[in-house]
Amino acid sequence: MEQLVSIVMPTYNRAKIISGAIESIMRQPYANWELIVVDDRSTDETEAVIREWTARDARIRYVRNERAKGPGGARNTGMLAAKGEFLAFLDSDDEWFPCHLSDSMDAHAQAQADVTFALWVERHGDVASYTFDNEVERGLLNKMRNTFETQNEGEVIIFEKGLFEAFLSHTRNFFQLNTMMFRRKLLDEVGLINEQFHLGEDTTFLLRFFDNYRIALQTKPHSVYQESPDSLYFFCDRWLLDPDTIHLHEEIYSKIEGLSFKSIKVREHIRELVAQSDSISHKSRQLSYIDIGIASKYYTLGYLNRHDRKLALQYCRQSIQSKVTIFNLLLYVKLLLSSRKGSAFLQKALNLW
Repeated sequence: MEQLVSIVMPTYNRAKIISGAIESIMRQPYANWELIVVDDRSTDETEAVIREWTARDARIRYVRNERAKGPGGARNTGMLAAKGEFLAFLDSDDEWFPCHLSDSMDAHAQAQADVTFALWVERHGDVASYTFDNEVERGLLNKMRNTFETQNEGEVIIFEKGLFEAFLSHTRNFFQLNTMMFRRKLLDEVGLINEQFHLGEDTTFLLRFFDNYRIALQTKPHSVYQESPDSLYFFCDRWLLDPDTIHLHEEIYSKIEGLSFKSIKVREHIRELVAQSDSISHKSRQLSYIDIGIASKYYTLGYLNRHDRKLALQYCRQSIQSKVTIFNLLLYVKLLLSSRKGSAFLQKALNLW
């Protein structure tokens, strides 16, 4: 008999698109599932749309948070309400391919895995692209195949130890909450998602499983990740932004600044995990990489705030404290020189250098 899979779907103001995500679940040949839609206090017609679905299919449940908790808190609400032996996740603006539940359950059984993941396709508007099919990603996947256990002629890569360091070392992330499925009993050991993180809360949650459980990565796409204009990350095309005038666009700058602070908080958390880990073989190197990432975030804030010398210097000092680089040093010197008469020549020399 098929085991029950509880699917947690957090949502906020997705009345116009959430049906696409639900329909992708309805297309799953694996039929023993329950869908828990957790509404994080939407102000549009999301509840009415979900009520229509619950009337059509008893496997769908609607839960509304008593207070807005963000995506991490909404997922926690759903996990606590789950009845299934397995937990899975799908965001309300994304979709699964029909193979997801059945293939994931097969991988759990065949690999005797506690957790499974799969790759995904990214969609920008009407254009879908499989971003793992290039030289860099293929090389990283083959490296993992040569390092770790595999099944099904390399289609499934299995990890028990070493995944945390591989995750830190790779320039590409192969693990996403939308393709994750794990045994619900593991929640008693790993705990719920940290609701204090409003960016990267999914990544910090995944990291608790790495090196602690048997994990299977299915190297074919199982989901479509929608990069929508109103998402947390893709609210604008950053390639079209002029770094010298971003400060004039208050709403965009405020979002970039907020995301930077949240990203720094997550990186600092991961740094603590690395410092405490006994399984990282090149710990100083990994810590250095993380420090460079934090420094670059502060450097970017310093650069974007060059019009406000005091604030820019503050961010620049924080960047240097994290990791000294030629970039933050040059910016710091230029900011100091900008307050002194007769510094035009020196600034020009620095620019040329």
